Amino acid sequence: MTMLGGTLALAAIWMALAWITLVSTQFVSPEPPRTMTHHALSDSNRAGISVLRGGEQAAAGTATTLRPTVGLTARFEDVPQEHAEAPFSLNLRFSEPVALSGEQLRTDALLALSGYVTAVEPVDNRSDLWNVSVAPDGRSSVRISLNSRSRCGRPGAICTQHSIPLANRPTAIVPGPPLSVEFLEAIEHHSGLDRIPVQFVFSEPLLVRSRTLANLGLQAGAASIDRLRRIDDRQDGWEAVLIPESSDDLVLTVGAAFDCPDDDPGCLELRRLGSSTSLSIPPATIHLTFDDGPEPATTPAILDILARYDARATFFVVGRSVAAFPELIERMVNEGHTLGNHTWKHDDLLQLSADEVIETLWRTQLALGEHATPCFRPPFYRFNAEIVNLAASLGLRMILNTGDTDDWTRPGATAIAANIVAAAEPNAILVLHDGGGDRTQTVQALESALRFLKSRRYAFEPVCQ
Repeated sequence: MTMLGGTLALAAIWMALAWITLVSTQFVSPEPPRTMTHHALSDSNRAGISVLRGGEQAAAGTATTLRPTVGLTARFEDVPQEHAEAPFSLNLRFSEPVALSGEQLRTDALLALSGYVTAVEPVDNRSDLWNVSVAPDGRSSVRISLNSRSRCGRPGAICTQHSIPLANRPTAIVPGPPLSVEFLEAIEHHSGLDRIPVQFVFSEPLLVRSRTLANLGLQAGAASIDRLRRIDDRQDGWEAVLIPESSDDLVLTVGAAFDCPDDDPGCLELRRLGSSTSLSIPPATIHLTFDDGPEPATTPAILDILARYDARATFFVVGRSVAAFPELIERMVNEGHTLGNHTWKHDDLLQLSADEVIETLWRTQLALGEHATPCFRPPFYRFNAEIVNLAASLGLRMILNTGDTDDWTRPGATAIAANIVAAAEPNAILVLHDGGGDRTQTVQALESALRFLKSRRYAFEPVCQ
């Protein structure tokens, strides 16, 4: 019995100890995990950080290392404005120190187009700032770029000591010595639907493709570039063929102010043009003139047509009609037309004395007042040297015409329109009539003639200012 009692007592003690162990395991709280605060991360200064994740990991001695998440970047600084066919240098700055030598940067990462990277040295023994020495290959612009493999550990990869790879690929361009461009002799005006050749020459041969030059180095106003080719296979001379698109001034601009991709060697050469150079070719101009008005039955309709086709003309007016219809005179002037002297009452000047010639011309000038111009046209085209001299004494010069439309004979609107078109040429002075009889045919002819001539890119401006 004594032995049995002792055995039972030992069993009871063992069970009690087991119960205590079980209870302590289930109800003792584990150590809370240790985490890094925002301030702790900031203070770490991007170094690797070991973070314990709980009591069990602490007991096992395991940890997770956080790596910087901000990418490594680079940029070129202190880039020269140009090189003069002489060696130059610029700085390459990284956002963090890099695990490379200057020689590795020179041979594996830096690339120079139209030049050579001759040396890469740390600035003040820093590994985040490097001085890059470059020798240009001639006069061309030099493009320096930084390349890197995307995976650290491979040859040519640029990374931090924490294996963070370079996130960008910076580029620097150093233009060569300045270029200039000169336009060769061009036509005086453009007209019709003809293609307009324009030639220009650079101050030295320019190694650029025609497509690059046309798309990125040229701009055309009021025209499109139909073709671009070299002049006699020269490297410095080009000819652009333009197609006018309106009756405005045709403008061709050669310059470096346009977008230029960094990977196009020819376009880089265009950056050597310090400023743009333009050539303007005005449209061929026709001077429409109208005699014998103003006339309320005709002049307003003619003014409407001129406005519709953006045409301005010179009206050789009769003085007494100026006094009778001042509202028409004001409309003419307000719409951009000019006024010439056609005597006071459409006088045959050869039938007048010298004093009478002076009187009829001067009286009309006074009626025109501030709208008067120094131009006169003799009625019936009857004049002699004395009349020309008398008019000159009043400050007037005689304006005749280069082509006659014969509208005064009233041959029909179709015939008058055909005469207008046939007489049209650059700087032509055409005579029509808005007074002195029924001018219905002239009105009808003017509409169709201007429609046709405007489609041929002619402009219409006054002959007298």
